[in-house]
Amino acid sequence: MESNILKMITIADVASMANAVCGLLAIFAIFMGNSILCAQLLILAVIFDSIDGTLARKFNHNPINTIFGENIDSLADVISFGVAPAVILYTLSSSYWIVVPCIIVLLCGVLRLTRYNTMLVEQVGPTKTFVGIPIPVTSFLLSGLLLSSVMNSLIISVLIIIVSILMISEIPYPKIKDMKLIIICGLLCILCLIPGVNEVLYLIPSYLLVVLTIIYIFGTLLYELTGLTNILDLTRIRNKSNDTSKLQSLFKR
Repeated sequence: MESNILKMITIADVASMANAVCGLLAIFAIFMGNSILCAQLLILAVIFDSIDGTLARKFNHNPINTIFGENIDSLADVISFGVAPAVILYTLSSSYWIVVPCIIVLLCGVLRLTRYNTMLVEQVGPTKTFVGIPIPVTSFLLSGLLLSSVMNSLIISVLIIIVSILMISEIPYPKIKDMKLIIICGLLCILCLIPGVNEVLYLIPSYLLVVLTIIYIFGTLLYELTGLTNILDLTRIRNKSNDTSKLQSLFKR
């Protein structure tokens, strides 16, 4: 088995490591009191995480590189989308209760990634949906809120707890493939990353990022719950029709 780590690293793994570094630097930035830089680093972490999969599919043809890449990707995600949001949340309030959402987001993130890696073993080919909300949403939502100057620890904690619970749910969340939507999100991210531009535009880019993220989170949830309700209604109708047919057969007798 290959043990030379330099031979195991691919360009996709470089993107994953950049993701982890951005998560670490985001923690440093929030301790320095720079919430804007912290949010921008979280967005960069999400961007690096979104491209490492594409790079892996294009360049990782060796099974060893693939396994190595899957592991380094998950470890990087734990830092940027599990540890970093927990630490940032902790700095938003001096109250002891803030520890609760910090623990929840970290544990749910670890559980979500562990389940993903476990399911990956039996997965054949690419899928169109995620089981549970993808973990980068935690940092993407948090970065949008920080850039929008929403620093209310209670509001952020409630949203992060909801996202954390949805991460370990079995609700299918779609993978964004629509190029128009990807371009729009990309442009909004660029506007938020360029120093000062978001403030000059009256925080509109960051507001739009938050709105799009909220729509993805709760729009999908509502759609799935509505679908579940429809299924339950159909089941009840079928049960009623079966009961009616049974009664009719009794009368015929």
